Amino acid sequence: MLVAMRRVRTTIVALLFAASAAAQRIPGGQGPSPNVGPPLILRLDGSIADTREGAAGKGFATVSLAFSRGETRRWLAVKDARTIGGDNYLDGKDVLNILAPFDQNLLVVGPANLVARVRDAPAGTPLRIEVLVDTGGRTYLLRSVEPPPG
Repeated sequence: MLVAMRRVRTTIVALLFAASAAAQRIPGGQGPSPNVGPPLILRLDGSIADTREGAAGKGFATVSLAFSRGETRRWLAVKDARTIGGDNYLDGKDVLNILAPFDQNLLVVGPANLVARVRDAPAGTPLRIEVLVDTGGRTYLLRSVEPPPG
């Protein structure tokens, strides 16, 4: 099972890298587009809520999460937001600010078991969610979902 999950993660990362590289090309082969970069790794610590009102005031930001199948929408009361690894030109709060104007800030996708851990978590459940996020497409590709430390 662990080997299969690692293969899935490796495949997902490779596909996102290829898609990002393709998206950076201007039609006609004229080189990379300005202000376009690879997806960022984002880690959010917070607690799940069933409504926007339920998440309000429980963190510094509230993020709405949509799921590709069904009408389910959840909210995350964000207590900490960080970009991870590499030379990120944006920090976690910058990413949330970019996504703030959109209704349904993020579309949650990924392995079914990880999506279910976010979608089906009882209200009030604290979570640390690590994802690859494409701010242009607002896609939130789950890498891990676990309780926050301590």
